[in-house]
Amino acid sequence: MNLFRLVLSLLLLVSAHAGAQDAKLSQNYRFCEAGYSNCDASLLSAPQVEQVHQATLKRNFRACDSGYASCEPTLLTESQRAQVHGSTLARNFRQCDSGYSGCDQSLLTLAQQAQVSESHRKRNFRSCDSGYTSCDLTLLSQQQRDKVTGSALNRNFTNCDRGYSACDTSILTVAQRKQAEASTLARNLRSCNNGYSACDTSLLTDPQRTTVEQSANRRNAYNCQNGNSSCVRTARASDALAAPRQGENALHARATDSYGTGGQQILYERPHTQATKPKTPTAALVSGAVESATVQAPSGSACAENGSCYGDVSSATLRPKTTHVSGYTRRDGTYVRGHYRSK
Repeated sequence: MNLFRLVLSLLLLVSAHAGAQDAKLSQNYRFCEAGYSNCDASLLSAPQVEQVHQATLKRNFRACDSGYASCEPTLLTESQRAQVHGSTLARNFRQCDSGYSGCDQSLLTLAQQAQVSESHRKRNFRSCDSGYTSCDLTLLSQQQRDKVTGSALNRNFTNCDRGYSACDTSILTVAQRKQAEASTLARNLRSCNNGYSACDTSLLTDPQRTTVEQSANRRNAYNCQNGNSSCVRTARASDALAAPRQGENALHARATDSYGTGGQQILYERPHTQATKPKTPTAALVSGAVESATVQAPSGSACAENGSCYGDVSSATLRPKTTHVSGYTRRDGTYVRGHYRSK
């Protein structure tokens, strides 16, 4: 019985070894047939060597027919050589017709040369009509030249109307110049109203200047109320506003201060010297006296979470922002801060 088990174990071991060897030979054959570098040709049988050779010839023909650098022309048959030559001519024609640098004009027929020239003229017209530097005006017909001139004038007007540096005002019509000037004034008003450095106050009318000053006051009030570094304060507080109120002694009186906003003063309360929560600053803009507020704001803070304030002029609609939108979270998790918008 023990002898039988030993013989059976030896047979199983030999069978497993033979199976592993067959798998290795099969894998090596696939590598050789695919042209992989880890092919071991010494492990191939005679039929496998012939099959691998035929697979190599097919791969070489495909490489030559596609114009790959791995092509070996000496391995091609006469019929394959003729087909590869035709494919080379067809590829060259496509490259020439598309204007690619790999084009060889000497391989084109007369009909192909005519088509390539027509394609080049069409590409050149599109380049000229789009204002590209590759344009060659000498290749344009008179009709194409007129079309290109009109497109250049339209592009220049668009540049002037949008305030781009490529604008040439000398070639604008009277109507275009008026519209470009109106667009410039509108852009300047938005810049001034939003406090941008591009603002030119000399271009503002008196009503616009008033609106811009009110927007600047509200922005400054918001910055001072929130402790932002861009807050501009006056050098001294108003004596009347800083005096203790009736019924309070000097020790427990609320400390006040003010900051300037374009010639006006805004009153706010400084935190008490003890560790108490700072009081919410008042939003009234005053000129000389507290009761003469110059901006009517809704109850609560006059400015929203993102810094926009009640009454600011919208750069999109040019109407005052009077509708408050509370902060919310989008579906993608982005938080949108509370803000004011126009109706």
